[in-house]
Amino acid sequence: MTEQTPSPVVETSDGVSITSLDELRAYLHSEHGISVDVHDPIMMQFTMNRVFLGDYQTMLDRHNQAITTVIGSAVKGLTEEAIKANLQEQVRLTDRTHQEFERQYQRAKLLSVVNFTVFFLILLIFIYFISR
Repeated sequence: MTEQTPSPVVETSDGVSITSLDELRAYLHSEHGISVDVHDPIMMQFTMNRVFLGDYQTMLDRHNQAITTVIGSAVKGLTEEAIKANLQEQVRLTDRTHQEFERQYQRAKLLSVVNFTVFFLILLIFIYFISR
C-alpha cells in the first residue's frame, strides 16, 4: 500500500518536488539506480521528516503571527498625535534643562565675582602687612 495523500512539498537541491512515497522511490531510482521497496524502513524517514517539517512550519506560522501582532501594536503607537505629544514633551524637557543651565551659570558668575573680591582683599591685606 502506498501513500498518496498530499503533504508539504519537499524540494531537493536540484529543484525536484516530492510529495509522495512513490515520487520519492522514483527519484531515488533515477538518481542512484536503486529500487527501494515501499515497506523499506528507510522510507519512514521521509514520513518522519515531513511530519517534522509540518510541525516546524506550524511553529514558524505561530511565531510570525506573534511578531506581526507585536509590530502592529508598536506601529499603532506611532500615530501623529503620539509623535506630536512626544516632541512636545522633549521640548518641555529641553526648556527645563536650559533653565537649570542658566541658573547654574548665574551661580557660577556670582561665585567668580566673590572669589575675585576675596582674592583682591587678601592681596591688599598681604600688601599692607608686607609694606609695614
